[in-house]
Amino acid sequence: MHSRVLRAHGMPAFALHEVFRAVVIAKLCYASSAWWGFSTAGDNQRVTAFIRRSIRQGYCTTDYADITSFIDTADDTLFRQILTNPNHVLAHLLPEKVNTHYQLRPGNTIVS
Repeated sequence: MHSRVLRAHGMPAFALHEVFRAVVIAKLCYASSAWWGFSTAGDNQRVTAFIRRSIRQGYCTTDYADITSFIDTADDTLFRQILTNPNHVLAHLLPEKVNTHYQLRPGNTIVS
């Protein structure tokens, strides 16, 4: 159902905002990891303009005015999950961890 239909059937504003968040914002954040890095500045502006228009029409709260921060957060969260879980389905795509234990002092040398 479109949000205009939901509003016409008497859905209160707070419920309409929840539907928008659960459907539109969730889809944008979920799929953003696949396309956000390949999008142009124009694409990003169109997404931002869509959110602004949705706020103006009353479908969305102003909490999502800066959608880019939500998308960046979703991307960071996914990357952190991949880094910390070696069994993650995408973990094999990351390069091997490099041993960063530097031996800056010679071992067992006695200084007199």
